[in-house]
Amino acid sequence: MNKPHVTNYKPGDEVSYAMPSGMLYGTVVRLMGAGESAAVEIEFEGGRKEIKKVKDRAMNLLRRASGLSEEDERHPDRERLRDPDIERIRRSDQRRR
Repeated sequence: MNKPHVTNYKPGDEVSYAMPSGMLYGTVVRLMGAGESAAVEIEFEGGRKEIKKVKDRAMNLLRRASGLSEEDERHPDRERLRDPDIERIRRSDQRRR
């Protein structure tokens, strides 16, 4: 049986939190503790602050403070896929400006 993945949050990370009434979006303000027993303080868009455990499955990492997604962080050695048609159009749009 695989051990569940625990995300290491950092201050400034953008997260979403699933509530029965809908999704809440916020930013990690500070960390408390370490490892699987850690907790994070989240400031939600409305200004409300709450403390949630890192193991809470309702919380998902959206974007790191550095700008990387969680998937990009898991696979740093991978290169992004490139579409030559999209790059050609983007270059032609830049030339027109």
